Amino acid sequence: MSRAVTEKQTMGPPFVESTTAQLRDAVVVTPGAALDAIPPLHGEPSPVVGRAKEQHQVMVTTLRDYGVRIHSLEARDDIGFATFVADCAIVLGKGAILLRPHLIERRREVVAVETKLKELDVPVLGKIEAPGLLDGGDIVVVGDTAYIGVSPKKPRSNALGRRQFSDLAGTAGLRVVELVLDSSIRRLHEVFSAASNDLVVAATDFVDTSGMIGAAQVISIPRGDECGASVLTLAPRRVLANLRFRYAIPILRKAKIEVVAIDLWEFGKVGGGPPSLVLPIKRC
Repeated sequence: MSRAVTEKQTMGPPFVESTTAQLRDAVVVTPGAALDAIPPLHGEPSPVVGRAKEQHQVMVTTLRDYGVRIHSLEARDDIGFATFVADCAIVLGKGAILLRPHLIERRREVVAVETKLKELDVPVLGKIEAPGLLDGGDIVVVGDTAYIGVSPKKPRSNALGRRQFSDLAGTAGLRVVELVLDSSIRRLHEVFSAASNDLVVAATDFVDTSGMIGAAQVISIPRGDECGASVLTLAPRRVLANLRFRYAIPILRKAKIEVVAIDLWEFGKVGGGPPSLVLPIKRC
């Protein structure tokens, strides 16, 4: 029996009806040699590829320890971003929406993800078509709302891409709300995450959550630790976090969120948090 058949034995709809339900299956991409070519955040050194590979493997092992089946994807990586696989697609209840990253060099990554999804029998509901642009790192779904982060000065998406996504998400019963990002933030995933369907974690100095009043409780992460708001939900109120954020983690735990903290320091240097490194394809 081929590995592809084995991988998809327990797959099938619904795939991801709730983005904060228990994570069962996920696609990951091991970081490539070009990771250190990504410009680091202000004040940070460049990532060390060897350490990043070790940290990524620890993340994979941790996910498996929590019952997640890992589907590894080999992707050509010319500019270092392929490990941020969540930029390429988002999976909802009935299937996936393929996105169109703003960097031309990353378009082949979307093709690789599409091929992997087809191997796993995850149907493609639609895709962002040219000249639309939208990166998955700027999308966070909380309950029945898909939030899209938009930076006025450095947008990674355009109005056409966001409109196409809104139309596709609408068929899945999601409404779309845009959140204004500070121009220093590279992706919404850096500063905004869902911990449950009614609870989000946000660096409110860097993302405007004022329009969310009544939609969900917001746990605020302070300036200086803003990327500590980047967490991957393993189950409701249980998250995977980067242990480097010594102020953010106690705040999460005080809010009665179970935090599984691991070292993802090398990815944090370029603004990459756990939700950018993992593409959930099954939650239940």
